[in-house]
Amino acid sequence: MECKFNINCKLKDSDYCSESCERYIKLDYLFKNSLIPNESISPTSLFIDSDGSDREVFNYLKSVQSNIKDAVKGGINLYLFSQTPGNGKTSWSIRLSKAYLYSIWSDCNLEPKILFINVPRYLLELKSNIDEKSDYIYHIKHNITKCDLVVWDDIATKSATEFEHEHLLSMIDYRLYNKKSNIFTSNILPEELHNMLGSRLASRIVNESRLLHFIGRDKRGLEWKIKS
Repeated sequence: MECKFNINCKLKDSDYCSESCERYIKLDYLFKNSLIPNESISPTSLFIDSDGSDREVFNYLKSVQSNIKDAVKGGINLYLFSQTPGNGKTSWSIRLSKAYLYSIWSDCNLEPKILFINVPRYLLELKSNIDEKSDYIYHIKHNITKCDLVVWDDIATKSATEFEHEHLLSMIDYRLYNKKSNIFTSNILPEELHNMLGSRLASRIVNESRLLHFIGRDKRGLEWKIKS
């Protein structure tokens, strides 16, 4: 069959490849419950601009990827930021998330291990959840304290209300205090984050994270050359 999880699979292209495969069943569960967008499950590619922009950042993230299991278990926190959209922040966060799931599937139980949270969507649905209960909000709240890694994508795209600030603070503070791994992506410079999230939350994120500044150009719509 056409398997979307055939990276490094020993049964790839063999007669034994089927949906009854334990690897397929586990990865299918882990990816569905991670909330990683379906279009991002297939292998992705990345490239550095010809002028070498982001080479140091890419090399560091490659080293994290090669040791992703230990990095997540060790409570790694990354803040990927750039004032230029589309230059790899979200792509790298998903790439690291996928690498982690591929590294643990064989010895993990069927519980969510990663959450990919698009913060603007989450906050929008959080408001709607007051009147009409959201399965998306329930899934995140039920697993936010237990999963190994959370990606907070596009955090601080707008100034948080007091309700939003306290809600994010309680979840992120818990995870940081308990040495749970997080990846934050944002278009906001670290020194300006307090204007959007408040001083307490901004301080926690900045002081607990490795800050990685992407300075390359917008690559959306271009052919990506270095496959993961």
